[in-house]
Amino acid sequence: MHTVTRLGIAISLLAAVVVGQHVGQADPSVEVAPQVRIYGATAEQVDLGRWAVGRFESAGLEAPPVEIHFHGDAEGCGGHLGYAKAGKVDVCTTLVNAMARRNLLHEMSHIWLDVNADASVREMFLQFRGLRAWNASADPWGERGYEQGAEIVSWAIGERILTAQISDNDPAALEAGFEILTGIAPPQA
Repeated sequence: MHTVTRLGIAISLLAAVVVGQHVGQADPSVEVAPQVRIYGATAEQVDLGRWAVGRFESAGLEAPPVEIHFHGDAEGCGGHLGYAKAGKVDVCTTLVNAMARRNLLHEMSHIWLDVNADASVREMFLQFRGLRAWNASADPWGERGYEQGAEIVSWAIGERILTAQISDNDPAALEAGFEILTGIAPPQA
């Protein structure tokens, strides 16, 4: 009788440990939209991802297919606040504020441009902005078409409470740049 009782207790304890480990583990990723998956995020950061997808959609743009990875420090972003490459966005902040929202939209805009801005659109944009190249590493950050494009798209679909971090950032010039890149008028502020 004691052996059966001990065996029952041991099985119950083992089951509790296994179930407890399973319950305590968070999903490694969360899908917030078709083709948009978030990794390493708090609940507030998942909401930030949903908000960003909503900003693209409310502007009349399809959110790009992207993996969004959140990191607690700048190490995951090459020392920057964000980084985008090959369908992956890294966001390096634990805060969810106006700067984090602008940063996520900027990095997602890079991926949107990768998917949607063909060579002819890029060339028109470069001419309009008076830039030499789309993404030449020899050019300063603010003089790359790729960076200006991401700044303009993120500014246009964002909250517009932070100024676009590029030269010639008058709203009329930014709106015209958005229209060249997207083929549609920017949403109203």
